[in-house]
Amino acid sequence: MDSQRKTIPLNWKNGSIIFVLSFLVAAVGVFLLRQTLIPKEELDCYARVITLQKAVDQWDKAHPEKPITDEIDEAALVKEGFLQTLTYDHNFHYYFVGETAHGLRVKCNKHEDNPLALRITGDFLLAVLLFLIFCSIRGYVFFSSNEG
Repeated sequence: MDSQRKTIPLNWKNGSIIFVLSFLVAAVGVFLLRQTLIPKEELDCYARVITLQKAVDQWDKAHPEKPITDEIDEAALVKEGFLQTLTYDHNFHYYFVGETAHGLRVKCNKHEDNPLALRITGDFLLAVLLFLIFCSIRGYVFFSSNEG
């Protein structure tokens, strides 16, 4: 009988601790799943996008009269010292500067990753779900008529 089950009022301290632990479990779980399920070459693609974005930003600051807005000339970036030579399969990955919600950003033709804000939002929503499941299993009640 569920009516005989012991319930525990959830206070701010316990709720905060449980939520922080839920968030950590969700974030670590998502990270481990990403590392396990996404191929290494795709993870390397994400890393190269970040490296190329930094180099393109430096180029644009140094050469405001001719910013990179479409094709990325890696040889010119290396020659200027903004980039070290990247070794990857140029037939498989192609990097370019394209329009995003945040302006012109480096993109890869094969794989686009969600922005960090979306990943954090996903981790947060997963943490809320874990928090609710844990609290319901352990008998915590959110709104109790008898504080005690």
